Amino acid sequence: MDSKVVNKYIREIIRPELKAIGFSEFTSRNSWRYRGNIIDVINFQSFNSYNADVMGVTTYSFCVNLGSFHKDIPIQHQPIKIKADLLYPEEYQCQFRGGLNRTISQREIDRTDIWHINSNGKNVERCVLDAKQQILTKGISWFSYLEKKETLREILLNQPESMDELWGFGNNPSPNRSYLLGYVELLLGNENEAKKHFEKVIESGCYKTLFQTANEAIARAL
Repeated sequence: MDSKVVNKYIREIIRPELKAIGFSEFTSRNSWRYRGNIIDVINFQSFNSYNADVMGVTTYSFCVNLGSFHKDIPIQHQPIKIKADLLYPEEYQCQFRGGLNRTISQREIDRTDIWHINSNGKNVERCVLDAKQQILTKGISWFSYLEKKETLREILLNQPESMDELWGFGNNPSPNRSYLLGYVELLLGNENEAKKHFEKVIESGCYKTLFQTANEAIARAL
């Protein structure tokens, strides 16, 4: 048993369903869907030997991670991979991230965000089928929830990060939240509010290689 078996089941069971709902680019463990300025990312995370041992799972067990990447919010750090004019953000590069939980019972592990694959591989299909169901229900709803800029503003202003459902944008308050809020407000046409958030970023000393004035921050979005 190895991860190639899991990849095969993902490819045969999940990929056709994702293609049917608009996902068009794939690797063995990643899928991308392009919707205007939003890129939806699904990642099947495997584990190295050390992490698998610590968590008490096999290396071919997996988590399902979600990422919502907004092209109209300038990126902070790592360049995004581009191929044939398409962006391929990794899930961890997305401004908004989340994960799914299994619904099948597994006595081997308490964490519900991990699908535990037995060493003999006999439960691979059952795990992948459950992951597919969670993607097509909760996962797709999660992506839809993050479509509107008004929703992003409400999240960034009021919601705490939740490692069960939605994370990636930092504590409230934090420089990263102010950074994201500045660009979301700008996209909503609220330039004065955007400048207030950019000033907080500047005061923090973070991202000073990107901009040192609010006007410079705004120019990055043009």
